Amino acid sequence: MGDRRRLSREDLEAMRQEFVVGERAGERSGGLDDDLHQLRRSIRLGVSIEDWARARGLAPSYARALRRYLDQD
Repeated sequence: MGDRRRLSREDLEAMRQEFVVGERAGERSGGLDDDLHQLRRSIRLGVSIEDWARARGLAPSYARALRRYLDQD
């Protein structure tokens, strides 16, 4: 695979603005830091990123970008 550019927090914030349209009823989102924390925790528990995204009502491409960001550090 080719050399991919590192993702920045700004990249993720832009994706979040694009893919996270609104908050689900009765649920308040904590933002990018919360998404990163929740995904990291779910990965440790063995939850696939696709299942995590589906459960949170997020686009799988956003979840994959978060995973890529976590993996690059």
